[in-house]
Amino acid sequence: MPPVSDGVRETLLDRIARRDRAGAVEAALAAVRDDALPVPELYDLLADVLAEMGASWSRGETEVWQEHYATAVIRTIVEACQPLVAQRAAPANGLTVVLATPPEEYHDLGLRMIADRFTLVGWTAHLLGANTPVGELSAAIAELDADAVVLSAYTHFHRMALRAYVDEMLVAHPAVRVWVGGAAFAREHEGWPDDMVLDVAAIPRLAETIV
Repeated sequence: MPPVSDGVRETLLDRIARRDRAGAVEAALAAVRDDALPVPELYDLLADVLAEMGASWSRGETEVWQEHYATAVIRTIVEACQPLVAQRAAPANGLTVVLATPPEEYHDLGLRMIADRFTLVGWTAHLLGANTPVGELSAAIAELDADAVVLSAYTHFHRMALRAYVDEMLVAHPAVRVWVGGAAFAREHEGWPDDMVLDVAAIPRLAETIV
């Protein structure tokens, strides 16, 4: 028998293809509510669907609007999961993480899912979202008393720009732990230490690295 995630994935792709946003959302939520699929596994599945849609667009098989539609449906699913994430979150561990993308970077859906992954294991997660100037990030870190920051880049260009952004932020907040991720780090991360590149599977253990 195939894994539950395979069935949910096929259902989501079918609903998206038929432009059935409500059906896609309900299929995803039902799997989580019934404990057939934990939220992190659902988010792995959603990330795979996003990657598949992006690859299909790159091959010229999918129109831009179709990719945007699928992304919008998946964002709706993630937002609809918020009450379930809150219900299933571990007790607070006293740590706070802020999540953002630098200026000119507008892909933040992956960060939205990562914020929930931190919440589920006891962190207080604050998502600032896309296109965040470094001064605004610095102000948020100070006001929210953040222990860590997660930053995302989608392209090689944005990854290169992220280096200076991180360096500037660390001048003001040298004790803050920084993790980076996103599509730009999926294949390689030359110039970035291994322990700075976020592995989502390791999120449940990251509290142990904060000193």
